[in-house]
Amino acid sequence: MITQKLELLMKECSTHITQVTKEIYSILPGSGNDKAEIMVIGSTPSSKEEATGIFLEGKQKEVWESFVKEIGLSIEDFYYTYSVKYRPCKINNITGRMVSRAVTKEEMMLFSPFLLNEVEIIKPKLIITLGNQAYSVINGLDTKKGYTFGKKTIIVIEGNQYEVLSLPHPKDKSFQEMIKKEIVLETMNINKVNETNIQTIETDLGKQEIILPIKKSARPHGIRRKRKTKGKRKVMLVYGGNGLADDPTYVVAERVSMVLNELNITIKRVDLFKKNQDVGLFLDELDEVDGVILATTVKWYGIGGKMQEFLDQCWEKGRLSPFEGAYLFSIVISIQSYERDALSHMIKSWEILGGVEGVNICASIEHSADIETNNDLLEAIDKKAEDFYRIISQERIILPTSIHDNRILLKVPVNNLLGNEERELMQQIIGDEKQKEELENQKSFIGNYDDFIEQQQQDIENLAGLFKQRLASQKKTDSKTYPEIFEYKYKPDKSFADCKISWEIIDSLAESFILNFKGATLKANYGQAQGGEVSMSSKSTTLQKVVEGKISIQRAFMTGEIKAKGDFTLLYRMDRLFAF
Repeated sequence: MITQKLELLMKECSTHITQVTKEIYSILPGSGNDKAEIMVIGSTPSSKEEATGIFLEGKQKEVWESFVKEIGLSIEDFYYTYSVKYRPCKINNITGRMVSRAVTKEEMMLFSPFLLNEVEIIKPKLIITLGNQAYSVINGLDTKKGYTFGKKTIIVIEGNQYEVLSLPHPKDKSFQEMIKKEIVLETMNINKVNETNIQTIETDLGKQEIILPIKKSARPHGIRRKRKTKGKRKVMLVYGGNGLADDPTYVVAERVSMVLNELNITIKRVDLFKKNQDVGLFLDELDEVDGVILATTVKWYGIGGKMQEFLDQCWEKGRLSPFEGAYLFSIVISIQSYERDALSHMIKSWEILGGVEGVNICASIEHSADIETNNDLLEAIDKKAEDFYRIISQERIILPTSIHDNRILLKVPVNNLLGNEERELMQQIIGDEKQKEELENQKSFIGNYDDFIEQQQQDIENLAGLFKQRLASQKKTDSKTYPEIFEYKYKPDKSFADCKISWEIIDSLAESFILNFKGATLKANYGQAQGGEVSMSSKSTTLQKVVEGKISIQRAFMTGEIKAKGDFTLLYRMDRLFAF
């Protein structure tokens, strides 16, 4: 899948370059391990690199390989590419031969979007840039950012953050000098070294310590669904009911779909009551969506035959990577009882597949009309749908659970696990009658109970700390003005355009304010902007609901509670900028 995406990207790049320059160039694609956690970006291919298609040649390659070996990795642990993917050249007027030339700013601008797309396909945990040019292109030719070799910076592409380590090019003497006296690699989850590895080397500057990669704990710090496609966000709805109007789950699913559509979310629907549903096709599309809604009706017990069969087929296919970090919206409606049992079963099944719990609707409702005629229930459903929209649009981190480590606490007699041949062989090896008896009575526990309890206590403490932090944050927010609240809740995003957005409060004009976005900073002040990119207006009650997280900005706009004019692209992205 990754290889195909890269090939398609290079074809698009070649076509675009030809159309713009009116010349045909030999485009050098990326090379190496496209599943690597480290991506290396060079400047432009040399004449020798263009001829061989090999990243770095001659002395440069020797220097790089020496560096890679010194930090405990191998050449195969990297994905290599260029910031400008052809060799800039010209004809020498004297000799008439083709020679290399300096790359222009226009050429770097041509390749910049394709390089960013390439990063999004590889999704590395660390990007290493070699030389000023590569660092400049990956940062969108932002001349305000200085080149601090050996230090890490953060770039944001489509809402995803990537660490960038800038190094001199191996052809420069400063490369070897710097790596001897700087800590040059401190990556996240690069599991090549199993313990802290500090080496002391002799240099002209005396003894210097270089810290090599450290293997992190296998337990994740948090789970987040990373976007794999651009454009509108997508959600898949898997409906396990009978498809009839008297099914309360059908009504709830339709209501949720309506709200998400209003919030500019594309819904792809899978109705399990229809025959010949292709699970393989579902898995292909799952890889490109942000979340999944599983909606089922409980008539007596379990999660319904259709939904259970569907999840069984997903497991049997063995393709679990598309589920990784996929947010789940569970809709479980029972006609009589046992809806809680069904919800627990569905969430656990989804987490075993690799997904994470997001939002749940769990209720006991006998008739669909009981929902359609009850405004309170409809409002509760709308709020759940908005909560799910916030989770996928902000790509929230979900706290990890033990089930993602496939830990199952079961007490199983070891003797029952052995066949006759294995049991006889074990007895021959053990020999002693007393040890045979111990084998017969031995119990096997998968997972250490004491460690499990200790971890549960730690999780409870962490959650308690989180709730205390939330409460403290709420108290701080309660005492702030609206401009202060927006500044306090702002999540810096360098990809958001510099702009001014004014918010007029109709019933309290004195509280109207202006949001001034510049770079990754936000300044909010009282007043009304003239000629801003977006002008918004609402009642104070609507604004209060927004800052309390009861309604999203986009939802309020779609329902008419917020009036706006200007660049709607900026308006649609505002919900991602604030942690309401």
